Amino acid sequence: MKHLYKYLLFLLLPFLANCSDNENWTIVEDIQQGVYITGAATVYSGEAPASSLKAIPLDGDVKELPELVGIYTWLKSSGDFTISIATDLNQVVKYGNGGEVKKADNISVYTLTQDATPLKVEKDGFYFVIVNTALKEINILPVNYGVIGAATPKGWDGETPLSAPSFDDRLTISWKGKVNITPGGYKFRYSGGWGQEINKEGGVAKIFTDLGNFGTSQAPLIENAMSQVKPGGPDFTTEVGGEFEFTIQYDLRTRAYNATFDIIGEAVVPPKYPEKMYLVGNATVYDWDEPGTKAAAEMHKLAGGTVGVYWKILYIEAGKGFKVSNAKWANPNLGFAEVNEFDANGVTVTESGGNMSIATSGMYTVVLDLRDNTTKLSVTPAKVYGMGDTFGGWDKDKATNLFVEDKTAKTLTSPALVANGNVRMYVSHAWIADWWHSEFNVFGTTIEYRNDGGDQAAVPATAGQKVTLHFDDNTGSIK
Repeated sequence: MKHLYKYLLFLLLPFLANCSDNENWTIVEDIQQGVYITGAATVYSGEAPASSLKAIPLDGDVKELPELVGIYTWLKSSGDFTISIATDLNQVVKYGNGGEVKKADNISVYTLTQDATPLKVEKDGFYFVIVNTALKEINILPVNYGVIGAATPKGWDGETPLSAPSFDDRLTISWKGKVNITPGGYKFRYSGGWGQEINKEGGVAKIFTDLGNFGTSQAPLIENAMSQVKPGGPDFTTEVGGEFEFTIQYDLRTRAYNATFDIIGEAVVPPKYPEKMYLVGNATVYDWDEPGTKAAAEMHKLAGGTVGVYWKILYIEAGKGFKVSNAKWANPNLGFAEVNEFDANGVTVTESGGNMSIATSGMYTVVLDLRDNTTKLSVTPAKVYGMGDTFGGWDKDKATNLFVEDKTAKTLTSPALVANGNVRMYVSHAWIADWWHSEFNVFGTTIEYRNDGGDQAAVPATAGQKVTLHFDDNTGSIK
């Protein structure tokens, strides 16, 4: 079929026409080769640059595919729409609903069939419409943003939702919402996961479902000033907390996302915590050497954005003294009296010459919590577990994956690995929220800790091997 139209460059419905917009209108007489979305459900009256689908960024080694094109747009449930594919100048074929391929809360997929019944959505909203021209499939994703990250109430485990998107009936879609924020990183995300898989020939491709910095590195989002953000960008960061009111906007004309925030009330300045804390004393292998002079005595931070909490596994001898201290005996320098609260579910810690002492020698996990203007300390028998395919699954604190203590060698040793793959392991403690917050691994003969960083590099191993850990000097083996 051949169609010849006169179009406006932005071809947004006639209600967009007012004096202030006229300078942006341009006559388009030919339909160029490409893919377009049109119909009463859309804000586009025909095939033109404003209604064209463009190549989309992909999450992976392949950054885009010519057959995958998409558009973020507003769709109304009261109308319907079709996909037009122009294979040559003014050579247009319209496609409709050829049958459902997949339907879920976060995506609907249909086959595209020439001249079939037009497509519809069940509710008004903002959608990411993606067409695979090779497979003749359309993917329709509702886009409802929330805020996710270490700085948010749910951490990296889920979005705190913003309001449903609103459309000004002209050019701008907006999301707003108030979220209690703590210092840390965050992003905007929809779909409940990191990316959405889209069918392609021979497999799947993954699209970005998050919004981050427009640049290439982490940076704060600007307060009270809209700044451009993009799908798949780096995290935003904040050094202060408080009640943040976020605003995200999408402009149909420029196809750009922008975002900002405003702090409601006073910003909350977080407390300053020591960069490093150390275990010392003649109950430890580190003796009373000045804190900071022996690297192996350093306690470890938590991943996941929790600050002010430190942990370490070590061998503690009964009846001898130990302390937890900042470098060079600076504050906090914690003996028995300086601890406000000991863990009631841990082993009993007693006073010994102003220091701390326990009754039974062994491998222990020591956790220090300096949050909430108090000082809490826990000493519990060390519990280290394997995690992942090499240990037979991803169940937390699985009894068969518990490492066994050798009091003589002062080591912890895993059960034999059940499968080839990458080793993952962690210390388990009631004060540590999730397993990956206290993860570590053996690289060569050295134990390296995740601390407050991201995923560690993969460490491959073979079924039948065992992991042996000597925490006092942070050494280990997999053999």
